[in-house]
Amino acid sequence: MKIKHYQPLTYITYSIVGITVLTGILLSCNIPIFPGIGIIYTTSALDQTKTANAAIRVRSTCSMTATIDSGNEHTATMINGQYKEDIGLTTITTFCNDPNGYAIYTIGYTGGDTGVAAGTNTVLHSNALGSAYDIVTGIAQSGDTSNWAMKLTSVDGTYKPDILSDDSGSFSDYHIVPQSYTKVADFNSNTDATIGSSLTTTYAAYISPTQPAGTYKGQVKYVLLHPASNLGPNYYYMQDVEDWGNAVAIGEEVRAYDNRDNKSYTVRRMCMEGTGSTWQEKEANCTSSMLWMTQNLDLDLDSSVALNSTNTDLNAIDSGAYVVGYAMDDSGVIRWTPATTTITNINQSTGTFNGWSDSNSIAYSADPDAGNLNNFWYATGEAYDSNLCYVNNNQQTCNYLDTNNTVATTYFSHTPFTTNGNHGKIGNYYNWSAAIASSASGSLTSSTYNNVVNSPQNSICPKGWRLPTVSSLSANNEFVKLNNIYNSGNTNSGNGLIRSPIFMVRAGGIDYRSFPVNAGFDVVYWSSTVYDSGGAYGINVRSDSVRPEVATWKSYGRSVRCVSDY
Repeated sequence: MKIKHYQPLTYITYSIVGITVLTGILLSCNIPIFPGIGIIYTTSALDQTKTANAAIRVRSTCSMTATIDSGNEHTATMINGQYKEDIGLTTITTFCNDPNGYAIYTIGYTGGDTGVAAGTNTVLHSNALGSAYDIVTGIAQSGDTSNWAMKLTSVDGTYKPDILSDDSGSFSDYHIVPQSYTKVADFNSNTDATIGSSLTTTYAAYISPTQPAGTYKGQVKYVLLHPASNLGPNYYYMQDVEDWGNAVAIGEEVRAYDNRDNKSYTVRRMCMEGTGSTWQEKEANCTSSMLWMTQNLDLDLDSSVALNSTNTDLNAIDSGAYVVGYAMDDSGVIRWTPATTTITNINQSTGTFNGWSDSNSIAYSADPDAGNLNNFWYATGEAYDSNLCYVNNNQQTCNYLDTNNTVATTYFSHTPFTTNGNHGKIGNYYNWSAAIASSASGSLTSSTYNNVVNSPQNSICPKGWRLPTVSSLSANNEFVKLNNIYNSGNTNSGNGLIRSPIFMVRAGGIDYRSFPVNAGFDVVYWSSTVYDSGGAYGINVRSDSVRPEVATWKSYGRSVRCVSDY
């Protein structure tokens, strides 16, 4: 399943005295044919022949335009107690070659206007008279309340879309303007981008006898998405970051789905270099930025399911220990199958993950949610604000997450902390081999701190995402940059990274005893940078300290945050 999300490029405005409907409908995203030629040579020991396999990828090209029918502008002059239909007539034309069709979504968008309160996006309003006289959405033809409504009608085209219905009726008849994005039409098969299909949009209104005179304006936004089976506007797949990543502004946060398991994550464009005394000022004067996950990765690995380069950060397999176990098929898709499945069971008597091994090479991962996909562990307020849960021989109750452990649940809960929302999800623990999607990371013995180009270029992050790097070159030291912006470069307190906007939840980790330790006290996030045969770099965040480039054992279970260069 893929999703394409396109922002509207412009709005078309119609204005006269009476009712003015502002319809934002001109959308366009023309993507050229993208040739991706992969030549694979295979050599036979007997005849030394070579076979070349070529693949060409054609990108989807979809657009939507609007034409106002002459004499049918979206305006009307009305008197009190009057009902009028067919206010304006606009032809919406779609062009799309997606093999799985397309869908059109609609939302009332008046709330985007200056001076209009959020949540009032389905009204016609008058700035002069104020919200007490807004004309609300509805289909009434008489009474004491003024209403307005919308209608779509299919008219023409080889790939003529179907007009849909919801609980309020069909959009082929006058219908209340949706308060949230609602699918109003779709075509569920392949189309031809050179052949357009059309539908019309128009409006109706009733003006009550008590409605004050004035000009009332509103907006309706139409969004075309493809394929037709997408998740809807304002939803993204992480693997499609090349399509939407650049549109995310500095400081903007979106929600994105991982198409490997359909779990969602918050994603934010973080400033990496900027000027000012606070992170807010630095974001306002930012010179470089990156997309960061603001939740911990929660991908479960399965020894019977291969990750592949169409959905995972798996790249060239020319050489290097980190690609042991990789394979590439005739179409050029790289595959890696983890040797072990994510461990989901905690031994309640010992507090250990059954099956975890202190291994440098074999990929191990563990899920403290015990396989319950609807009951994630979240950090509580105390996990952000306290410094009490530390591993030692006298506080073993803080060392693991268990529903029967009343002390651990002081720091982790199945209910998100109200001030951090979903950011506090602690996710899975991964040793470094799992983090870099490798079956032989222990063979990587030379530090790549001075040259991260030699670091493993693969990871279990979604395609288009990767692990952060640390480096002697400031341009590549991404954890240091993050700490400089959002924690003022402070190494004596991690409060700037623990809280908004990055929310590096102190999830603890797994040590050599297979114990989840330091729950609520600290966290290490993996980088792709090698330290030596036994260790790799990461960032260590506590309430009382930050080490942006700490070396830690590859065999330990740590957390993962992925970044994207788009």
